[in-house]
Amino acid sequence: MAELDDLFNGSLDSKMDFLNESSQTKNNDGIYRVDLSKCKDKKRGWRSVVRFLPNLTKDGKVGQLAIEKITHYVDIKNPKELSGWFDSPKNFNEKCALTDLYYTMQNSKNAILIEKSKQLKYSKKYYSYVLVLEDEQQPENVGKIMIFQYGKTIKDKIQAERNGEISGVPCNVFDLSAGKDFVLVVKEIQTGDETYPDYKMSMFKPETTSLPIYFKDKAAFKNAPLNSEGKIEASVQGKIREFLLDREFDLDDFSPKKLTDEQQAKITEITNFLTGKASSSYSNTKSEAKPSSDDFDFEDNFSTETSTSVETDEDDFFSDL
Repeated sequence: MAELDDLFNGSLDSKMDFLNESSQTKNNDGIYRVDLSKCKDKKRGWRSVVRFLPNLTKDGKVGQLAIEKITHYVDIKNPKELSGWFDSPKNFNEKCALTDLYYTMQNSKNAILIEKSKQLKYSKKYYSYVLVLEDEQQPENVGKIMIFQYGKTIKDKIQAERNGEISGVPCNVFDLSAGKDFVLVVKEIQTGDETYPDYKMSMFKPETTSLPIYFKDKAAFKNAPLNSEGKIEASVQGKIREFLLDREFDLDDFSPKKLTDEQQAKITEITNFLTGKASSSYSNTKSEAKPSSDDFDFEDNFSTETSTSVETDEDDFFSDL
């Protein structure tokens, strides 16, 4: 029987999609990712063009053009269950246990603790809607409205355009009437034993244009018409609203979230594990106190002052995660 061919003819490999669960999750979360493994020419690097879009919410309001989020990634190899992502309470102007833990360990003058502190990663990212105009690596994304996760390098380029630092004329690149297309040029560079994507060559095109609207039936873009005042024609504004809402995912889904009780307990377990206070066991963590600098024994001359800011130069460090 044809339906049993895979069972008896050695075709079971095609039925192992569950092993690709993590990559499927990444590809189906609405994030527009730069994946350097898909570049045909490593020297040329990644090439695509996107257009930053305003945040039109489902209820018809205009929200903030970007969501800012501070996240920690705990990279503990063993036990692996201690690894994970945590939205920082700093997003809500609250004290962050993982930030304090990192600086406490860094400033401890204890070589072991300093080395272990490297397992606490920091990421400050911004999320905005983009329309994919061109993509050499993933042409299936062309015409889609997706959510672009970016770091300080690209944020600074948006700011430079806003201030008119490049052309001398200020430009809000999100503007529907006179925005700018953004050319993503990303190459892999190596520093020591680590490689990471470099976004510095990316740039906005010099000319301003109205919003390119994608027509699916013709697989083509057409810029929105402007009136004599350089604004979007009133007759097409309704269609543009529909176009901006024609997306699978919403920006608000990527807003920072408060830590759950379970996450708080896990952070306590992480603290105990990294500082040697206890072995990894989730059964007892919920009754333990939240971590603080008082949990550690340090040299007498150790200062428990933590840094007032977290380093942001590791731009786009987590973009491939």
